[in-house]
Amino acid sequence: MTTLEPRQATFAGVLLLANRMQTHYDATLGELTLKQWLALAVVSSLPQPVPSTAVVARALGTTHQNVTKLLNALAAKAMVRLDPSPDDGRARQVSLAPAAYAYFERQEAFGDRLLAELFAGIPPEDIATCARVLDRMSRSLTGEGLTPPDGG
Repeated sequence: MTTLEPRQATFAGVLLLANRMQTHYDATLGELTLKQWLALAVVSSLPQPVPSTAVVARALGTTHQNVTKLLNALAAKAMVRLDPSPDDGRARQVSLAPAAYAYFERQEAFGDRLLAELFAGIPPEDIATCARVLDRMSRSLTGEGLTPPDGG
């Protein structure tokens, strides 16, 4: 068996960890998938109403098609509202529905548990290094970092 060099191992590790996280947290969350939860969290972090699904897609770093599928699933669960944009008849404006606020109250501790579980036993300086490396990898790939710039 060939030993992976560190870049290969990191590349494979990021993909494997993403798959494992999705499988684990999909089973844990219950009413939402991990990707739906992330989409809902991202929508909640944006000024309401969000002018279009394209804004959500950009914030999630994914395609319009993927975001449309996620938002339609969230709308079917009454977590978000998708209304025609007053500025562009082709676009849909996104806003949190009352059920989303109730969901966040019920799941308030989930994010804290997720982070505590995932980063258990890892020193803060290693976490900071990992965040910087992942951000640089994202910038190398797309020109964009993983976190919004300060103040935005």
